[in-house]
Amino acid sequence: MESEWLRTFIVAAKTENFRETAEQRFITQSTVTKHIQHLEKELQTPLFDRQGKQVKLNHIGSYFFQQAEKIVATLDEALQNTTSFMNGYTSQLTIGVAPQIANSTLPAIIHTFQQQKPSIQIAIELLKSNEIGEAVHAGKVDIGLSKLTSTRDIHTVVLAEEPLQLIAPMSKRATDALTLLQQETILTHEYAPYWQEVQQVLQQLPSYKSMHIHQTEVIKNFVKQGLGIAFLPKSVIETEYQQQLLHSYSLKEFSHIVSNTYFLTKYVSADIEAFQQVCHTIYNDTKG
Repeated sequence: MESEWLRTFIVAAKTENFRETAEQRFITQSTVTKHIQHLEKELQTPLFDRQGKQVKLNHIGSYFFQQAEKIVATLDEALQNTTSFMNGYTSQLTIGVAPQIANSTLPAIIHTFQQQKPSIQIAIELLKSNEIGEAVHAGKVDIGLSKLTSTRDIHTVVLAEEPLQLIAPMSKRATDALTLLQQETILTHEYAPYWQEVQQVLQQLPSYKSMHIHQTEVIKNFVKQGLGIAFLPKSVIETEYQQQLLHSYSLKEFSHIVSNTYFLTKYVSADIEAFQQVCHTIYNDTKG
């Protein structure tokens, strides 16, 4: 039984369409048919019910589909682990990280950690902050770097409590912050836990308008293009600020509001503790 037969069968079981399976597998439709026929001959039973060109997974095929997925997953893991071993890696950490962190402090964290622990292979899973705690609890990732805590009973450490910066386009840098807050659209992230506190302060203004955007990088690009202003953590806008791509204000009215970054893990090991220490170091450097 060849692994390629199994990979073809898994796609065919999901699509119940040999033409679509051929497209996804980048093989011909006749090859798909041959792979399925080889499997059925090996198992000595049909896996699909056929009516003309239509195919439908039967009850034996449905059972075998679950087994095939396990076999392929085990094979892929073995191949990956062997490749890692050949490349000098002795262990692996999978990091579930929110986009806001991935686009700001994560590169420095990974660079520093790899210098300190070159034998540990790092895998990155980009997830929304509200998904990370569940992924940690389910064992899909070893470590979570999130802007939100989790309702799950997992180990949680606050990596940073950062002040918010009001950011504006460079073309508006001569305008005072209060005027901007009343004239410009305030762009906010869907999962910004500090937004309610920001709103409470904004309600003291005569008027303001806001727009929800789902990606921090999009928010920053909108601000650069003069399409609004935004409240973001210091670490998230540090690069653009240093490159004078964005103007930044620190407002005393909002100084009590912070953006937290959390380190989430289900268990603690020497590798995880080492990664956590690097995270602390990078965020402490960002404060400077």
